[in-house]
Amino acid sequence: MRTLHILSLLLVSALAFSGCEKESDPVYVTPKSYLPAYPGSYWDYTDGTRLKTASDYVQHQYQLAPNSTDNSAVKLVPYYNSQYLYEYQVWQDVPLFPLKKLLSESATENPWVVNEVNGVKIYRKTTRILDSLIVSYPPFNATSDSIFYSVIEVVEYNDTLGVARWNTREYYAKNVGLIRTDINNPFDSLGFVTVSTLQGYFINN
Repeated sequence: MRTLHILSLLLVSALAFSGCEKESDPVYVTPKSYLPAYPGSYWDYTDGTRLKTASDYVQHQYQLAPNSTDNSAVKLVPYYNSQYLYEYQVWQDVPLFPLKKLLSESATENPWVVNEVNGVKIYRKTTRILDSLIVSYPPFNATSDSIFYSVIEVVEYNDTLGVARWNTREYYAKNVGLIRTDINNPFDSLGFVTVSTLQGYFINN
């Protein structure tokens, strides 16, 4: 009877230890549809750049706040464009703003702060969700246009200037990712310049 009791205790302890070990395993943070940066994926742009995701998920955690010893839980995340990707957020290595939210799937969501420079807040906001967007290629890169469906438009701007005088504008297509980037000089009346458009991509899903 004593032997059976000891065996029962050992079995319960082993199960408890196994359960604790399983709970401590890092959680996977899988990509979302407007930035499907699955491991092994890549995107080529007309300015010659290639954004790519490492071949496997990587472990990562970050400091939650300035002057704090508290860190986030360790998670397995895509390593996209040399940044750790948490769904629609990338790690910035800045304790005040550890994660930069790139986009929201809702155009009604309020702007969100992504940085602060000399006391001035930098905001991002989803301004429109388009049914489709035609991306035109310069003649020396391609001979035709491409059409993308369900496209989110996101702008980044200086708090003191407001959303109408944005600095950058990005377009993300569902199940594709970033398809176009525009830059704008808010102090210039000449208008924006499209600096890159998507030329080719591979989603490893």
